[in-house]
Amino acid sequence: MLGDIKQRIHNIHRLNQILWVLVKYGFGYIVDRLHIGEKLIRRKLVRRSPLRRLDIFDMPASVRVRKVLEELGPTFIKLGQILSTRPDLVPLEFCEEFKKLQDKAPFFEYEKAKKIVEEELKCPIGELFDEFSVKPIAAASLSQVHSGKLKTGEKVIVKVQRPNVERIIKQDIEILYTLAKLAEKYIEESKLYNPVEIVDEFRKAILKEIDFNTEANNIDRFRRNFKGDDTVYIPKVFHDLSTKRILTIEKIEGIKVTDVEKIEKSGLDRKKIAINGANAVLKQIFVDGFFHADPHPGNIFVLDNNRIAFLDFGMVGRIDEETKSQFANILQAIIERDASTIIDSFIAMGMVEEDMDIKKLELDVADLVDRYYEVPLKELRMERLVGEIINVVSENRIKVPPNLYLLAKALITVESIGRELDPDFNMVTTMRPFVKKLFWHKYNPKLIAKDIQKTILTLPDFTKTFPKEITKVLNKIKRGVVKIEFEHKDLEHLILQIDKASNRTSLSVIIAALIIGSSIIMQTDRGPLFLGLPVFGIFGFLFAGIMGLWLAIAILRSGKL
Repeated sequence: MLGDIKQRIHNIHRLNQILWVLVKYGFGYIVDRLHIGEKLIRRKLVRRSPLRRLDIFDMPASVRVRKVLEELGPTFIKLGQILSTRPDLVPLEFCEEFKKLQDKAPFFEYEKAKKIVEEELKCPIGELFDEFSVKPIAAASLSQVHSGKLKTGEKVIVKVQRPNVERIIKQDIEILYTLAKLAEKYIEESKLYNPVEIVDEFRKAILKEIDFNTEANNIDRFRRNFKGDDTVYIPKVFHDLSTKRILTIEKIEGIKVTDVEKIEKSGLDRKKIAINGANAVLKQIFVDGFFHADPHPGNIFVLDNNRIAFLDFGMVGRIDEETKSQFANILQAIIERDASTIIDSFIAMGMVEEDMDIKKLELDVADLVDRYYEVPLKELRMERLVGEIINVVSENRIKVPPNLYLLAKALITVESIGRELDPDFNMVTTMRPFVKKLFWHKYNPKLIAKDIQKTILTLPDFTKTFPKEITKVLNKIKRGVVKIEFEHKDLEHLILQIDKASNRTSLSVIIAALIIGSSIIMQTDRGPLFLGLPVFGIFGFLFAGIMGLWLAIAILRSGKL
């Protein structure tokens, strides 16, 4: 009970701090619209609010939001970094600004790091490590890194989670949920950006990142995926010295991938390094479906023989077979200037809502394809290409799977690194063999046979459950509890088509009647005769022939036989 009261007091204090920072950077009007209790917050805010700092409004809103996130600390910096990859959730100018957020933080004391290591590993640090640096070699918002040496002589780095960071993050997420719900309730225009959905996705991402067991498993999986590949090196994990809050991995001693001068002096091949790095990421995406989602220059090192080493596996992306195939279709369609295939892939991935303006989407995609019609393949730039696809997606409010944005970010980052190493490097050209292979993979007889086998294996269950489900539906119909909703679209067009069909049917009946009637008259030899044949019968056949010809022409012109 006492703990709950303390937590609520902490939450109120933190909420007050968040709202104060919002007011400080000119977002007081948003605080007003959230209708937060006067007694808890408002009086203090008004007393401290720098309402006379009019210079703050000289900055764009995106810059002010970035400053808010920086000032509020680790949770909010991480939120901004994740949002920088999600133009479907926030405007593009905010995404660009949030890319400037730096995941840096001051070091915390060695004694605290030592205490966490000993608590987690349940052993004095001197018995675990032959060396353990007192001074950290790096620090971020969630952890800091120390270098060390095992009793076996192996050099390692030890990632130690910040004290109480999990509690702080969970507290901030709880407050973010409260603010998001208030925004959706009181600020109508906020619904366009789904604030509760943003917080929910952020919660899932950051809770995975603060569990170092997840990162350890990610590293193991990458090591398996690149086993036997002499162009890529993944450091190994020391699981007996790793927990949820501690991660001990092999120390990589190489050259930072963007340190071109040092690479040159070492006699390494810059062009080969660019190709090896790109191929490694493309394999992760198009072959393994499991990729490094943050391959920035600080996380990639160059080793001897032009090998690439990846670091920091806290953020990864996953992509299933269907999404891989459709993504390959989209890239291939852009290269081949095929707008209809792009639309089909959007639909196949469930990205196109029923109420979407398909005509506008088709025009936007056709315009995108036209812009690349005369552009040689070697001049295509991934950053520009992906950027324009994202523009089309954002303008049409297409719901894109989050991992596709991480994938796009990874491709753009690797292209940038590749061009820094080799000005002639082209990501699209390098990627094309992977795309083609994946494109034809779906026609592989083994894959088709496997799909057929899966379908056959599900048939027994289907035959067992289908009669029961049908019986349930019939019973509901008998009891009168089945509700059927009809939604019509373009009903006027349907009515017009029905009218046309009925008119043609009526005309066909009249023609048939004329032919039958004329045939009967031709057998009577009565009335005026022409060349020994009844005139009325001849006129009947002629009139039926003219009407039949006219009907046939009308049907052929409509293109619907």
